[in-house]
Amino acid sequence: MTEIDPTPDSATGSRWISRLLPAAVRLWLHSQAEHIENLVFDIQGRDREILRGYLPGVTLSAEKAIYQGMHLSQIAVQAREIRVNLGQILRGKPLKLLAAFPVTGRVCLTEADLNASLTSELLGEGLYDFLTQLAAAQTETGDLQTVLAACSDKTVQPYYEPQATLGEGVIVLKLVPRPGQAVPAISIETGLAITDGRYLSLQEPRWLSPSESSDRQELPGLQGFSLDLGPEVALSECTISPGQLVLAGGLQVLP
Repeated sequence: MTEIDPTPDSATGSRWISRLLPAAVRLWLHSQAEHIENLVFDIQGRDREILRGYLPGVTLSAEKAIYQGMHLSQIAVQAREIRVNLGQILRGKPLKLLAAFPVTGRVCLTEADLNASLTSELLGEGLYDFLTQLAAAQTETGDLQTVLAACSDKTVQPYYEPQATLGEGVIVLKLVPRPGQAVPAISIETGLAITDGRYLSLQEPRWLSPSESSDRQELPGLQGFSLDLGPEVALSECTISPGQLVLAGGLQVLP
């Protein structure tokens, strides 16, 4: 096997880097996402570092990505301190992460993205937990407790079609009963706030009358209800505007 000269800025090293590593990174990114478009990334670092499998920094942008059922219209992130199996990559093996690394950035979800994401595992379990707390706090939900007891897999999809609308600082979440399901219609308006970096918490949630959306009733029992995004997440921004939700912050990517 030909040995690679690890001298900084060597012609051999530069050729390996420019030919193999970006292609391996691109394949790995596509393998992690269900769909991704307009992927652009840049690898920073000296040849000597990169030839040892150490990437000091990577910047990445993409559009229309789908990751674990979550739809994201725009992504712009920076990652650092990445360690990969470069020796195996040079032998034709796929890229693997050798250690966790931090990522910071910003993602944008349109209203259509959010509605498509409501069927993801993350948001699906969040809806189940939300309805569990709603059933305990709101008498208007009627037989919701019976419905929840039947949802052994923590999904309400067989009973409801979830719909979301993004307004100025608020989200309107509607759970529309599917045909043939004798369950109560639910319509909630709420703001969102970041709690401890990893939680998205309801702020001033209000019950909307299904028959008249202007009739709002406060729901103190749901104030502070949180969706846990996981211990690896550290959010710093959550901005809701008409038709768009922006999240920014950091996370730890695990190998």
